[in-house]
Amino acid sequence: MGVTPRDVLSTRSRAYQARRDEIERFTAEELIQEMVAEPTLIRRPLLVGNGAHAIGGKKSDLAQFIQETEG
Repeated sequence: MGVTPRDVLSTRSRAYQARRDEIERFTAEELIQEMVAEPTLIRRPLLVGNGAHAIGGKKSDLAQFIQETEG
């Protein structure tokens, strides 16, 4: 899929804003562990199917995801 933990990091979340400097220094593995402990750090919606993905609520990305996964 080619998506990294940073690709799905919600930089608008309160949890991120409160700890921005600390979170920015996390390795990918540390960031995943933190996302498990604090799910608000994950951008939503997070859609995956048929080799396609859409991250966040941008309408054009969601529409493209729907087109790619229909059929």
